[in-house]
Amino acid sequence: MQMMAPPKDAQEERSARIDERFDRTDERIADVDRRVAEAAKETNRQFEEVNRRIGEVDRRVTKSTESVNRRITETATATNKRLDNVEGEVGELKQGVKTLHGGIHRATIALWVGSAGIIAAILAKGG
Repeated sequence: MQMMAPPKDAQEERSARIDERFDRTDERIADVDRRVAEAAKETNRQFEEVNRRIGEVDRRVTKSTESVNRRITETATATNKRLDNVEGEVGELKQGVKTLHGGIHRATIALWVGSAGIIAAILAKGG
C-alpha cells in the first residue's frame, strides 16, 4: 500500500505539477510563436513574389500599350496620307468631268448648229 505524503510534501508536489504544466504551456506558446513567425516570414516572401510578378506584368502591359499606341499612330498617319492623296485625285477627277461635260456641251451645240445649217440648206434648195 502506498502511504500518504505529509501535507507539506503534497503541497510541494502539487506546486511542482503546476510548474510542469506552466512549463509545457510556455513551450507550446513558444512553439506557436515560432510557427507564427515562420508563417509570417513565408507570407512576406509570397507577397514579395506576387509584387515582383505584378511589376513584371505591369512592365509588359506598359510595353504592349506603347507598341499598340505607336502602331495606331503610324496607321492613322498612313491613312490620313492616303485620304489626302484620294482627295487630290477626286479633285482632279471632278475637274476632268467638268472639262468633259463642257466639251460634250459644245459638241451638242455644234451638232445643233450643223443640223440647223443642213435643214436651212435643204429648205433653201427648195426641197
